[in-house]
Amino acid sequence: MSTAIDDKKEKAGTPPKEKKHWNIHPYTIIFMLMLAAAILTWIIPAGQFDRVMDEKTNREIVVAGTYHIIESNPIGPVEFMMNMQKGMVNASEIVIFILVIGGAFGIFTATGAIDALMAKIVTKFAGKTYSRWVFPLLMVFFFSCAAFFGMGEEAMIFTPFLVALSIALGYDAVIAVATLVLSIALGYSASLTNPFNIGIAQSIAGLPMYSGLWYRLIIFAVIYSVAAWWVLRYAKKIKKDPSKSIVADLDYSHVVIQDDPAKIVMTGRHKAVLAVFGACFAFMIFAIMKWAWWIDQLTAFFLVVGLLVGLVNRYGFGKIADEFVTGAKNMLFAALMVAFARGIREVLSSGLILDTVIYGLTVPLSYVPRLLVGPLMVFVQSLINLTIPSSSAMAVVTMPIMSPLADVLSIQRQTAVIAYQFGDGITNLLMPFYNVLIIALGLANVPFQRWFKWVLPLVGILLVVALIMTGIAEYVKVGPF
Repeated sequence: MSTAIDDKKEKAGTPPKEKKHWNIHPYTIIFMLMLAAAILTWIIPAGQFDRVMDEKTNREIVVAGTYHIIESNPIGPVEFMMNMQKGMVNASEIVIFILVIGGAFGIFTATGAIDALMAKIVTKFAGKTYSRWVFPLLMVFFFSCAAFFGMGEEAMIFTPFLVALSIALGYDAVIAVATLVLSIALGYSASLTNPFNIGIAQSIAGLPMYSGLWYRLIIFAVIYSVAAWWVLRYAKKIKKDPSKSIVADLDYSHVVIQDDPAKIVMTGRHKAVLAVFGACFAFMIFAIMKWAWWIDQLTAFFLVVGLLVGLVNRYGFGKIADEFVTGAKNMLFAALMVAFARGIREVLSSGLILDTVIYGLTVPLSYVPRLLVGPLMVFVQSLINLTIPSSSAMAVVTMPIMSPLADVLSIQRQTAVIAYQFGDGITNLLMPFYNVLIIALGLANVPFQRWFKWVLPLVGILLVVALIMTGIAEYVKVGPF
């Protein structure tokens, strides 16, 4: 009897086994998705919509009601590899943009200004019960930038800073990724004046530009509140018990401030570097809103930003070049992820099944009650977003179909646009080929599978919110039509 009791005591005192994580390399995930897309080209019938050039938007748009079956073009092994290469070529602008951002931020980081700024914040908030509120406050900024003028990949330059800040305050890298990714993706879903999604969508739908703003302000407040609550909830949990972090077993010693933050002095040179960088960032926001700057202009701009920051810190040209290369190297993993992921879209397009997928998703909408059409449009747009992760591209492809469909089904076109908004951002939180997510996860060294599991319940909550708010939009007739 005593032996049995001793055995039980020994088992009770045995430390729990370390939790094993199922890790699959992100490149493997993308390759498997590409392979699945290629297989579908052998199963799904090929089809196309007719397209015409719209003079108002100067974009090619789909002509509703013109879908037709065409000769299939299944993707074989040779075409599969060629589409992978084609995807990399077509993603070259974004890849170069990512590398340039990494280079510019590498120079910025090397100056020590960002460490000095972080030390100031850590000294102010470390150990305080309200330290986790730093992240919702930062989310307000990034959320607004995405919702008002369409900030996207350019926000990723802040990832290394946020990771170091989060860990220094006693949290983890997931909080840093969430602060950026939730803000950017959901900022698009709660778009207010974003020209890249709501601007294009309303233009194609024939609605007055930025009409229905009052209701989208409500959407903004609700979506932000849900996202901030999710981040605060997780932050409180891991602050209380760091072992609850989904990346507790990973090594982040390389981003920890080695010196006592209270002893780090912000020099005049640091202040000058921060002032230049801040002024450049403010000018970038102005340029995006005023002149619709995009990838080409922003890539050139960040080359100038890196040079200016280096010169203000009194670096020689050789030192600037060295730090630029170091920073670009740190972004290589994320850049290649974007390049490989583009191949999925290329396979669907080359296999001529992309339009078939879209058509198949829209057909069921004509068989449901009127008040359910809007909410179901959210579901359809979310599924389409899995194949067309670009906001502007999805607007150009789907709104010429959804707008006439809204007329036929006697719902407001504004409802269709609101459904598009929700579909444009929420499911991005789960997609391994969403540029913002992949870049942030790569920079923060957070495995995609762990992020997926962490964010999946939030996506479910947000989709329910989106369905309800789209139904309300149709019920109250947001308008104007």
